[in-house]
Amino acid sequence: MMRTVRRMRIVEDQRGLALVEFACVLPVLLLMYLAGYQLTDALSCNRKVTIATRAVADLITQNSAVTTTQVNTILSASSKVLTPYSASNALIRVTEFTTDSSGNTTVTWSMDNRGGGRSKGSSFILPPAIKANSTSIVLSEVTYSYTPAVTFRTVGPLTLSDTVYMNPRVSSTVDLQS
Repeated sequence: MMRTVRRMRIVEDQRGLALVEFACVLPVLLLMYLAGYQLTDALSCNRKVTIATRAVADLITQNSAVTTTQVNTILSASSKVLTPYSASNALIRVTEFTTDSSGNTTVTWSMDNRGGGRSKGSSFILPPAIKANSTSIVLSEVTYSYTPAVTFRTVGPLTLSDTVYMNPRVSSTVDLQS
């Protein structure tokens, strides 16, 4: 009889139940917290990539002519938009395309923050919705290799990118001068 009473008391005793439940839930909560942090950080970085892309296109298309020094300054300044993310992980490129009266689109000039760019005179296929004969258009591109601060073995670096096409605003082209 004594054993039966003792067993009933142990079964009915709920002291420490909250601690056991918390210990079971804690790993799931921590995982959700870290995943949420990683997701919001990636979204923040993606937003910065979009802002940098639009800034480059906006600043270039406000001119009728730019020098290589001015373009390099714009590319450098736009990399500051990515702060606090490392600008060394970004490829920022600006290119002007010209479509002739026959509908052939070629690269007029191109520069990027790593000292390269698209080959002058090479052909390019513009999206049909923005292609117009005898016009020029500026393309701004930013590609960023995002590495999460907290990495899980299943999630590696992500490539974030954005592109913006804009028409020159002051003149029909944006000439690149040496």
